[in-house]
Amino acid sequence: MSVSKKALRINRRKPGSAVKKSGFALRRFVFNGTENTTGLERKFFIELEALNPLLSPSEAVLGFKARAKIAEEDLQNVLAGTSAAYSLESESIVTPSYVAVRAGIFGEGAKQVCAYFSYNEVKESSRTFEAEAGACHFSEQKLSGRLECSSSYLNTHPELLCSAGFITWDLQYELRSDFTDGFQGAGGVWFATGARTVFAGSVTVDGREYNVSPQKSLGYIDRSWGKAMQDDWIHLSSSNLTSLITGKTLQESCCVLQGVYGGRISLLLNFENEKFTFAADSAKRAYSSTWECTQMPADEDDEKLHWSVSLEDKKYVIDVDVYCPASELFVRMLELPEGGRTVLNLLCGGSGTGEIRLYKKVKKNIEIIEHAHIANALCEFGKREVPEL
Repeated sequence: MSVSKKALRINRRKPGSAVKKSGFALRRFVFNGTENTTGLERKFFIELEALNPLLSPSEAVLGFKARAKIAEEDLQNVLAGTSAAYSLESESIVTPSYVAVRAGIFGEGAKQVCAYFSYNEVKESSRTFEAEAGACHFSEQKLSGRLECSSSYLNTHPELLCSAGFITWDLQYELRSDFTDGFQGAGGVWFATGARTVFAGSVTVDGREYNVSPQKSLGYIDRSWGKAMQDDWIHLSSSNLTSLITGKTLQESCCVLQGVYGGRISLLLNFENEKFTFAADSAKRAYSSTWECTQMPADEDDEKLHWSVSLEDKKYVIDVDVYCPASELFVRMLELPEGGRTVLNLLCGGSGTGEIRLYKKVKKNIEIIEHAHIANALCEFGKREVPEL
């Protein structure tokens, strides 16, 4: 299936200066790879994020970096032993401003390695999607880069919010299925411009080499930007669907869920090139949605988290249930644009499995249109938090 010109325009679209001064712009690329020596499949991610980049264009400012809040006058008070010295605050809390590149792996031994740059250090094309930050290069068809952080350096720089290790990648990709509806609101926008994307190339994590083949890559790309991220975050996406009615692999299908926007979930569904779109920015009466993410009791397969989402409009009912082993979930923190050390605490997994059911309403009854098994799903659940200082 060809990708629409509108999706290409969205991928090339640049956020306005207001967002660059107070907001975020995030692109993420997700794909599967196979370890060369063991044949094990793993899911990877690469992100390019700008966070308030024009607030400090010549210096990358991390909100979690300790900064003394002592001026020269304060120092004199300390040396003189005056009473004013006892009211000093030891640390200044700043609003972050940087461009970040993150790359990592989900599952056992999950990690993310990060690098931060000032806005002026990043080279970016004004016409197409092409950006270069340090050794990392992003374009409309290729991704390449290297990130590294030693344990000793991380011990003295916990503000990096990353893991120790190194990761390299050299990839080509091609969009196969897109959605040009997702969410557009006052707070921000989100588009799954590469809901089904083919990747090819290689990834190395701490010396382990992985092959990324087009047939098994199960790629996914989205982008979002705005003044703020969601307070509650939920995401599911997969392009590995198998019909439980016919038993056939659904080669041209994918499913994406993203929220929470104004109490609703956006659902983008493609069943063999027939699209069903439920965008959270549509009229309130267009559809209703319910969702939850709960911990399941331990069984023979150990503990799991359960993502459950239901949507309904005048024509259809859709139920999605995805499970991910708790042992394979990875917690990572993303700084939020408003600063004050507020973060989005994300619980992430790359091996979700479950089912999706699509029903059509026929008078007072419903009939099943498709019932599919979901595998290799990206699963995310997060909430806004203010960590202890």
